[in-house]
Amino acid sequence: MIGGVNSASSQLARAYSIGTEQLTSTLTKIATGKKFQNAAEDLLGFVKTANLQVDISGYQKVKEDLTEAKAFTAAALQAGSSIYEKLTKMKDLATKYDAETDADKQEKYKADFDALKEEINSIVSNTRVDGTVVTDTAEVVKVNLDPDGTGSLSVTFTSVADATSLDIEDSETVDTQITAALTYLSEAKAFDNIIGQQIKLTDTIIASKQAVEQLVSGIDEAEEMSKAIDQQVRQQAAISMLSQANLSRQAITRLYM
Repeated sequence: MIGGVNSASSQLARAYSIGTEQLTSTLTKIATGKKFQNAAEDLLGFVKTANLQVDISGYQKVKEDLTEAKAFTAAALQAGSSIYEKLTKMKDLATKYDAETDADKQEKYKADFDALKEEINSIVSNTRVDGTVVTDTAEVVKVNLDPDGTGSLSVTFTSVADATSLDIEDSETVDTQITAALTYLSEAKAFDNIIGQQIKLTDTIIASKQAVEQLVSGIDEAEEMSKAIDQQVRQQAAISMLSQANLSRQAITRLYM
């Protein structure tokens, strides 16, 4: 009889130990939000998750590079707008100068014209991002559109404007530079829009891959909480049964004393 009680007690203790391991595993999943912690638990799921994380990291780097590239196009937009505005004013001054007969007023128009010319030259020379002149005709920045580098975008503009040779008595040259400024501004807007749309697309890709990763590795919180509650109830029952078994064993032992 004592042997039977000991056997039952041993089985209950073993069930309690197994239950404790299961409860610990469930609580760990709830705490981390992950179905598995290492390859041994789910090799296929672990490999899929690792690959997805690599992809996500790659696209996050693409987004960082695109965001940096947008700083170049934003600077180009600002420079192009400012230059176009100043050239328009210069055109107006040239028109007034041509229609004016008063020498003093002409001199005033010319002084304002030359001042604007200097401002344009300063913008062209000094508009930089990370040391790169964004008003140059050379490649301003090149950015990868995917982690593999199979697609890329090269931001290159035509010459924004050259105010050096502008003369208030030659309004046609001002018109030429206004056209150049408009072309540059149009290019800057186009590149800025392309990069903005690409950032949105990259965000969508990242969100999609993160959702898939969650499906592969993430827990069903409601299901795991239900498991935890069930396992806790079983543990409490096992403890109660172990206590009863111990009491029974003690009672039977006393009969033989």
